[in-house]
Amino acid sequence: MQTDVEGKSVAARPLATPEPQHGRYMISIRDLDLFYGDFKALEDINVDVEHNRITAFIGPSGCGKSSVLRSINRLNDLVKGARVEGQVFLDGEDIYGHGYDVVELRKRVGMVFQRPNPFPKSIYDNVAYGPRIFGVRDRAELDQVVEESLVRAALWDEVKGKLKQSAIALSGGQQQRLCIARVLAVEPEGILLDEPCAALDPIATQRIEDLLQELKKTYTIVIVTHNMQQAARLSDYTAFFMIENQGDPGRIVEFGPTNTIFTTPEDERTERYITGRFG
Repeated sequence: MQTDVEGKSVAARPLATPEPQHGRYMISIRDLDLFYGDFKALEDINVDVEHNRITAFIGPSGCGKSSVLRSINRLNDLVKGARVEGQVFLDGEDIYGHGYDVVELRKRVGMVFQRPNPFPKSIYDNVAYGPRIFGVRDRAELDQVVEESLVRAALWDEVKGKLKQSAIALSGGQQQRLCIARVLAVEPEGILLDEPCAALDPIATQRIEDLLQELKKTYTIVIVTHNMQQAARLSDYTAFFMIENQGDPGRIVEFGPTNTIFTTPEDERTERYITGRFG
């Protein structure tokens, strides 16, 4: 047996069970398969994401990490021919169940992408965009939401004097923190990040990592990263994905506390990847 971040024994990877574990976990994925047309991209994905922890998805390119991330807030619904089998539970409710409100889901679980994607609007309007969509019209309330979101994203001090300026004029790292602020403005429960530092320099990367460590006190975070050092220093839990052969679906090889995955993994394939011997 292994131990979690609180020293409690856990299995190396969660077993498929008919019901999710409630309470401790915000997200529970059960027996997830993902198809793009006739191609099976993911097979038998089972993982639990604990509240107020950072869970990292690592593995070689093309093994399905981002596809799992996109399945958590149903962005794959936007891909023609995509089909999901299995279940994804958010606080015990299957998000793929009949009649589930996808708009509300994406409010509860926000997404930050690899490349910063600010809207071609002012800094203020970028952050206020989501609240306006959800009906906030009062200017004083919007001002408060914008300020609080930028403060939580560690960006307020840098932009408070230029909120009317275009967000496109910000640096790459500032743009990424603005995108995080935009997610925070609609008061989510969780944040999904798909390689958020891939396009950033080391200083901007460090700021994002420091920010995520602070945000996990309030939010549940899942991050896809190719940076082993980043996963090791940032996350509480790590899932290692891979494909056995070209054309095979992506699978989780091993999942557990990050310190265990990086120091005493149970699967030889995990060790080989962590040590750079393949992938």
